[in-house]
Amino acid sequence: MHRSFSAFALVAAAVLLATPSVKADTSPPNLQQLAQKIITTSVAVQPGEVVVIEGGKHTIPFMEDLAIQAQLAGGLVTIWLDSDKVIRSQYVDVPEKYLSIKPEYQVPWFKAIDVYINLPNTSDIAALDAGVSAKRLGDLNAAGAFLAPLADAMKFRSLAITYPTDQRGASFKLSGPTYVNMIWAAMGADYTKIAADGAKLKEKIMNAKSVRITSPAGTDFTFKLTGREPNLSDGVITSAEAKGHKLVDRSAQLPDGQVTALAQEDSAAGRVDVPAVLCRFEVMKNVSFTFKDGTATGLQAASGSDCFHQLVAASGGPTMKLGSFSIGLNPAWPIHDENGAAYFPTPGAGVVYVNLGDNTFLGGSVKTIGNFNFGFPIKNATVYLDGVKVVDGGKVVE
Repeated sequence: MHRSFSAFALVAAAVLLATPSVKADTSPPNLQQLAQKIITTSVAVQPGEVVVIEGGKHTIPFMEDLAIQAQLAGGLVTIWLDSDKVIRSQYVDVPEKYLSIKPEYQVPWFKAIDVYINLPNTSDIAALDAGVSAKRLGDLNAAGAFLAPLADAMKFRSLAITYPTDQRGASFKLSGPTYVNMIWAAMGADYTKIAADGAKLKEKIMNAKSVRITSPAGTDFTFKLTGREPNLSDGVITSAEAKGHKLVDRSAQLPDGQVTALAQEDSAAGRVDVPAVLCRFEVMKNVSFTFKDGTATGLQAASGSDCFHQLVAASGGPTMKLGSFSIGLNPAWPIHDENGAAYFPTPGAGVVYVNLGDNTFLGGSVKTIGNFNFGFPIKNATVYLDGVKVVDGGKVVE
């Protein structure tokens, strides 16, 4: 498992794979055809390019399809195989003194790669995490954090694919069919419309100076924008983006659809109330905190707050600073908060996230140990840019 990069690779733009349609297609795709579209359209493998495909044992059939298509396109292909058992052992069995060893051998590996395709490396993601101390996770993240900034100067383009399974859905407290059908639907969303809506929203954010976010639960806070260009995950990686100087510009995620923007780090002021948010697959309920000079203070919750505070304690630096916010655009990726779930997909249309901590991957100045970043979903949010609504009660204003 390539621990230092797998998680970072999930920060990405979206990619157009399905034929655009007005209504999303919920049926499972033909994986061979999907692999062909990924290789030829999403990452556009060229003859002689080095292609690495990484994933867990449960994704082997799809990795094989991807590898075959990459070879047919002239790519030089290598598969990196991950294992629930091996990763779990790293989390719980490896002596703590070894967790801080930096995997520096990965630097020349990634320098040689042209295309990196990352699938889920484990099948039971909740079981993998269960009972592991936040400190051990923090040590692993800190050891691998050095690679993220180096990746900006490398050449490879990256695609992270969410491969839906019943077991993965259960980790989010969703039924297998609900989760699997939802992910396929989000893959088959109308990415042409997502791109158009995203371009409009991105321009509005670029031209705005201030943001106000409110919600029925009591959220009401403001912050200023930096003037930096937001990141638009719109379903397309252009040739210009593939040459970008930051990894996030050369990356894609399937499925997706969102705009993420930096905040002026010392400008946030006001109250945030979050009915529910996942923390290591457990639900934090009725979370509240107050922004003062850009820093979240007095965070408390009716339940589950220990998880968050342990993660913060295992990191370091400005972990409570407002780093960024995002607005989702994908209409086929709904929230699920029934039956004890707290599933708020960042790219879901109208889903608004407030992100504390590290924002260096976007070009910001908030840097934490281990790239710590934690997002809070603002349910049914209303977002104002310079007083004008762009999201109204959880729906993007067109």
